[in-house]
Amino acid sequence: MRGKDYMKDHRLEIAAAAGILLAMEAVLGLFQSSGELMICILVLGILGTALGLWISWNRKKQFYRELQQRLSGLEEKYLLAEMLQEPEFLEGQMFYDTLRQVTKSMNDEIFSCQRKNDAFREYVETWVHEAKLPIAGMRLLLHGSRDKEARKLKEQVQRLEDCVEQVLYYLRSQVPQKDYRIRRCSLGRITDQAVSRHKDSLILNNIRILQETGEEEVLTDEKWLLFLLGQILSNAVKYRRQEDARIRIFTESSGKAGDTVCLHIRDNGIGIPAEDLPRIFEKSFTGRNGRTLAYSTGMGLYLCHKLCQCLGHKLRAESKEGEYTDISIEFGQDAYVELTS
Repeated sequence: MRGKDYMKDHRLEIAAAAGILLAMEAVLGLFQSSGELMICILVLGILGTALGLWISWNRKKQFYRELQQRLSGLEEKYLLAEMLQEPEFLEGQMFYDTLRQVTKSMNDEIFSCQRKNDAFREYVETWVHEAKLPIAGMRLLLHGSRDKEARKLKEQVQRLEDCVEQVLYYLRSQVPQKDYRIRRCSLGRITDQAVSRHKDSLILNNIRILQETGEEEVLTDEKWLLFLLGQILSNAVKYRRQEDARIRIFTESSGKAGDTVCLHIRDNGIGIPAEDLPRIFEKSFTGRNGRTLAYSTGMGLYLCHKLCQCLGHKLRAESKEGEYTDISIEFGQDAYVELTS
């Protein structure tokens, strides 16, 4: 708070004090007081007014300076009232009390919204697990069937399960620390499970799988990675080419000691247009290819990207329209996880 701004804001008080001093001087003049007395009273009046204004300005300046510093240094601005000391001047105390009341009201509202969100999240999670029961039942009913019609039904059941799991993992991605557990997992075993879960869709659409993963072990959450691979495989099936469709799954090692493993899922499908490639991980982005398919939601790769961020993996995409799409997941080695696992 600058001094000239404070003076400008208190110009009426200053004008009133000057008017009173002038009136006193006029009264003293009427009573024929000595000039020395009039000058003395004038000087004392000016000094007293200036001292009072300076004391008031200094107290307010310190409070508002602290207010600005705290506000600029806080990420959670709603904690401002908790970080301030109660000021000594009346206007500051009124402002401080009002700020605390507003903050309390807002925190109560936030808490209420969080409780409602938690209740809704628990309900949806319960619904997802309940929805999985009839899906599992349908799988059992179709387990022994190998004809084409049965495989079509299995493919639809798998699509239904993928949609249900999307809901579940979207919820889990909002509070990830409560759900995943990082540990050393076999990459080959997880990719085998992902391919096995989608085998009916792959067979029905005549897609060859070229699996070249070895015995590499990576630090990840097995359930989350299985979901990620399922979403990527579903996209590869969805955007396949009509003849000689192939999906190649392989790994590469990099880093100074070869401690970074990169898993590639590369298909020879229709590819991704160059103008869409930078946006494929955005929420609900479908792109030119997605607009040709009525059941494309744009949520699969968005969830993959979000979950990879939670797990500390790097998700990348490379594609050439009409030739291929390569989705890669890079797994680093975390020394902290190594020590605590």
